[in-house]
Amino acid sequence: MLSRRTALGLSVVVVLSACGTRAAVDTETPRPVLRIAMRPTELLSAFLSLPQFSIQAVPIGDSQKRLEALQEGSIDVTSAVADVTFLASYGRRPDHSAHLQRIRGIALMNRAVVHLLIGPNVDPRNGFRGMRIVLGDPAGGNSALGERLVNSMGVATAAIHGEFAPYDAAVDKLLKGAVDAVIATVQPAQEPIARALRGGARLVEIKGPAVDRLRVHYPLLRRTLLPGGTYPGQNVALHTVGVDLLLVCRADLDTEVVYQLTRALFEEIPKHVRRQVDPHRAPATVIPLHPGAARYYREREMHR
Repeated sequence: MLSRRTALGLSVVVVLSACGTRAAVDTETPRPVLRIAMRPTELLSAFLSLPQFSIQAVPIGDSQKRLEALQEGSIDVTSAVADVTFLASYGRRPDHSAHLQRIRGIALMNRAVVHLLIGPNVDPRNGFRGMRIVLGDPAGGNSALGERLVNSMGVATAAIHGEFAPYDAAVDKLLKGAVDAVIATVQPAQEPIARALRGGARLVEIKGPAVDRLRVHYPLLRRTLLPGGTYPGQNVALHTVGVDLLLVCRADLDTEVVYQLTRALFEEIPKHVRRQVDPHRAPATVIPLHPGAARYYREREMHR
């Protein structure tokens, strides 16, 4: 039998151990929850794999809808095209609605390029009047851009048969002859575009007065050259237009959380995904930076 002194000592050890365990559990910091809205991309997959956050992917439509969700506080982080973000943040939207003040920048990302694809048996010399056109991905950056592009070419919206579809499905329709053209605004090079070209589809240049008319609605749209060899069979550079993408967040999102997310963007996610962001251009967002992102960029400069 245990002596009374030994039993008392064991009891004290058990109590102290239990208190230590409880203290460890109580002081464990829960992972911050981040609700992120963007197209299913490698970048979203990289964010989902970060162990220090609990990421919730929230499916929301195009840039305008995502920015409104940020303003309302129903999401925390999203990607959006720069022109729509700029117009929304400074109250210059075409519908004259109130400006969205609760949006801050995290990073300027690489440019999304407008790809205008026509089907294997379509003659672009006949113009786009009467064509069946996929105007964009409903979860893309700017669902209105496709329609504006067609209009800038002198074709009224009522004169086409427009629809929206994810780009994989859109290419399937194009190659089967179910649609005549696809407008895809994505960072090159994208496999659905390559698959379309391997199947006989062709890329059409976007240049001339149509670009000027388009920039009336999207002032940050840039004339862009798609380098030769970007896609199969595309041996020469192609004139088109593009717009920068932004990673943005709620203005009142916790500063430390945004700092850690920005750091992870440049230091933790896989290198091939990191190439979607030029670290030297990243702070140059068209809206004010969130303090957490600004702190990361300042520290990075100090350590260069």
